[in-house]
Amino acid sequence: MRKRVFTVLSMLVLVSLVLGACGPAATPTPAPAQPTTAPQPTTAPQPTTPPPTQPPAAPKRGGTLTIGINQNPPTLDPHASPSAITFYILSSTGESLLYLTPDRQLKPWLAESWEVSADAKVFTFRLRKDVTFQDGTPFNAQAVKWNFDRITSPDFHAGAAAGLVVGYDHTEVVDEYTVRIHFRNGYVPFLTNAASPVLSMISPVATEQQGAKVNETPVTTGPYRLTEFVANDHATMERWDGYNRQPPWADHVGPGYVDKIIWKVIPETGTRVATVESGECQVIADVPYSDLPRLQASKDITIQNAAWVGSPLQWLLNVTKPPTDDVRVRKALNFAINRQALADTIYRGTGRPPVGIVTAALLDVPLLSSYYPYDPDKARQLLAEAGWNRTGADGFLVNDQGKRLEIQINSIDYGTGPREIDQWVQAQLQAIGIAVTLKAQARPPWYEDNYACATNGPIMLYRFGDPDSLQALFHSKNVGGFANWSCVKDPELDRLIEQARVETDAQKRTQLYVELSKRVLENAYIVPLVDELSVWALRSEVTGLKFNGFTYPVAADVYFVR
Repeated sequence: MRKRVFTVLSMLVLVSLVLGACGPAATPTPAPAQPTTAPQPTTAPQPTTPPPTQPPAAPKRGGTLTIGINQNPPTLDPHASPSAITFYILSSTGESLLYLTPDRQLKPWLAESWEVSADAKVFTFRLRKDVTFQDGTPFNAQAVKWNFDRITSPDFHAGAAAGLVVGYDHTEVVDEYTVRIHFRNGYVPFLTNAASPVLSMISPVATEQQGAKVNETPVTTGPYRLTEFVANDHATMERWDGYNRQPPWADHVGPGYVDKIIWKVIPETGTRVATVESGECQVIADVPYSDLPRLQASKDITIQNAAWVGSPLQWLLNVTKPPTDDVRVRKALNFAINRQALADTIYRGTGRPPVGIVTAALLDVPLLSSYYPYDPDKARQLLAEAGWNRTGADGFLVNDQGKRLEIQINSIDYGTGPREIDQWVQAQLQAIGIAVTLKAQARPPWYEDNYACATNGPIMLYRFGDPDSLQALFHSKNVGGFANWSCVKDPELDRLIEQARVETDAQKRTQLYVELSKRVLENAYIVPLVDELSVWALRSEVTGLKFNGFTYPVAADVYFVR
């Protein structure tokens, strides 16, 4: 029987606190103790079209499912990737110790039960005994130890995985199917992190044999196995008939229904939409908002949405590079953005103004509107106070020395030029006299500029299941790495992050994240832009697309209605 440790697990429901009706200084209402649950959702943007209901016909096997995605994954190695697009794909083949459902419940997966020490330093997992990797090698305690040791090895360059095992000390093999994962300090978020596809288990034997090929076809334990990856074109996974279990997101035992899933990289939005309209793709991700009305009206297309968890779409402001090294300028940028207009126009109802530095699906504490309502006059006043008090011949603000107020946004280019959102922000700022350039570039140099703090910062998303992952964005140790691209070194932020990580009282931990959010906003380290929905278009003959608690798609249960 699973040992239930109330002092630790009950605090995992911290993000179920619905604080939307309270002002920023209100005292959070404690969540009820639910020792085996993960964080619950709060109020979030509603889907524009409800997901399809299960058809009466029984699922049928067979066929090839082609899914159009907007960008190329930098790697398919779950432990190395810093990119969400990798986990769009891996969520249908990889498996983790635990599973987080869309309603934020933790379920057994590769681990059948777990225990947590009272100080949240030691996590004991009892593993299933009927699991093998797709290469036929056993999944056991030694394999779990190898995976965590790999992620934390100084010889391995971990991606987002590094931020999910902060303070890892070692993994103890108790017996063949029991492991204890030890952390140097209390690490309350680890149970949620253990359910992330970022911490998918991969085969030690296959990985050591593959070398660099692990970036293309990592060997996992899931119902589909990756068989091919052609960069900038597609990734292919095929049904693995050796899968003999019932995954926590399915209502049946065994592998998926379709024979093959092809993830097709189609950066150009118009082309991607055309493929789902023609039937070349049966599903596409990241539907452009301008095409939503037409797609919603089509009898051949269904729109399916899910509220993203993690950070809102945000502009990380580089505090080390002029002019965003001046807090007055950073605050002015926040006042200059009309977030409601952004949600209403570009997002067309598939997003809402953010509440703070975390999405409402994780922590619905409405701080942002009280700090930075849309006020272009206030923005101009702050810029004047910062010395940008005259208008030059070209219409942009200048200082007393005649230097123009210029800002450079690091804009990722997926092959079609600067993104629409980046151009929208550019236009908003130019309207109040700021000369904004977009440094549009492919992913590798975009990352390098972020690491080097070379621009005034990127506009980006960061997906996570627990607010502890804010450490990646704001802890000083991550300057020069992933993903403190505001380049901020703030001892008070570091203290709040570290204190919240070990706090086992749910109410106190929530309040620490509220205080952390206030400090970020008071210092204007970021410009929150919009809480997004993940928007997908499916052909009407397709059903079964699901989402896990990290808002990543699970396509392994999709089938065709014939």
